[in-house]
Amino acid sequence: MTITITHAPFARSVRVIWLCEELGLPYELQIVENNRKFLLSEDYLKIHPFGKIPAFTDGDVHMFESLAIMQYLLDKHENSLAPKMGEETYPAFLQWFHFGESTLALPITMALGHSRILPEKLRIPAMVTWGEQELQKFFKGLAAPLAQHDYLLPTGFSAADISVAYMFVLAKFAKIFKDAPAPVEAYWERIKAREGWQKATAL
Repeated sequence: MTITITHAPFARSVRVIWLCEELGLPYELQIVENNRKFLLSEDYLKIHPFGKIPAFTDGDVHMFESLAIMQYLLDKHENSLAPKMGEETYPAFLQWFHFGESTLALPITMALGHSRILPEKLRIPAMVTWGEQELQKFFKGLAAPLAQHDYLLPTGFSAADISVAYMFVLAKFAKIFKDAPAPVEAYWERIKAREGWQKATAL
């Protein structure tokens, strides 16, 4: 076993653990629960120079961006969770895969910061409202493919679903996951029923 994942409950390491579960890859966990002393230690900063979570090692490979780690694992291991270049669903996969962090994450994390993370005196309620409004727009865009098939791609569950669905957890924490269209709500129920999701979020 060579894969080690530094993890805190519901951090972006959930994506990496979930993918390993879906791929059937063995891994070891280093659970730190945002221990600042550990995260800022000299040894850890050699792996993650910003002292955040996740961090990932696979032999001599050290990585810290969740989607980059996922892409590395998808490229390294034979799988059915990511279409290959030239396959019909490849462009849609890439778009949804990166949507989970490059677009969906911003309003959700801003709402989370201004509802739960920042000291109360620094919170701006308007940022929470903005995050909720943006999420409603994104729900409409997600509802279109999800009204036609169970997951984001017509071919079924993929790593793009891991990228996107993880952000729903943070939206729940920020209390802005409200009034989602029926296809999105049904999708969320399917996601929660997956064994890989349950193992990754139970830790």
